[in-house]
Amino acid sequence: MNSILVIGAGKFGRHLAMYLCDMGNEVMLVDKNEKLIDEFSHRVTTAEIGDYTVRSNLEALGVEDYDYVFVCTGDFQDSLVMVDYLKELNARCIIAKANSRIHEKFLLKNGADRVIYPERDIAYKLSVAYSNNNIYDFINLSDDVGIYEIKVPDSWIGKSLAKLNVRRMHNINVIGYRDDRDNKIKAVNNADYVFCSNQHIMIMGDKNDVRKITKK
Repeated sequence: MNSILVIGAGKFGRHLAMYLCDMGNEVMLVDKNEKLIDEFSHRVTTAEIGDYTVRSNLEALGVEDYDYVFVCTGDFQDSLVMVDYLKELNARCIIAKANSRIHEKFLLKNGADRVIYPERDIAYKLSVAYSNNNIYDFINLSDDVGIYEIKVPDSWIGKSLAKLNVRRMHNINVIGYRDDRDNKIKAVNNADYVFCSNQHIMIMGDKNDVRKITKK
């Protein structure tokens, strides 16, 4: 369980706060909009009203005690000010929402540890999913590397990981598979694993290497 501060109760911020709380975290949601806080305060651990572009208001929250601080306001200037103050107040991990490339660049310069760009990320994920029928889901680890859930290539069915030498031949790692009996993801722990036609596999690798496999 983590202690998390979410600044900004707009659509993204409040959904993030509620999901984090549902997953067992202690979540404080703050915003200057009294109506939003009143509406969603019962869905999180605690909630407060205030203007958090004011340094003293942020300081009063004890931001250094939270495992993560999310800055979810969409206002360009307000988010930069808050990230700057959070850095000064020794917040452990600052994760900020950006609305554009330039916004992302300045948030990182002001001290954000990580920047999320929901609209871009969702658009990219949809473009990958709907451009290739053999990719069912994926997680970006960087601009080039990700974890992909794919259909087992026909030429791999009935063969073992060791026999195919997937890592050397295709420059990817097979890390798991989805069991069709219970739909749970299970780890691939040894080279004796045999690929089956009715399973999806989870592979990690460069997007270009994954594209070569899934386009076949």
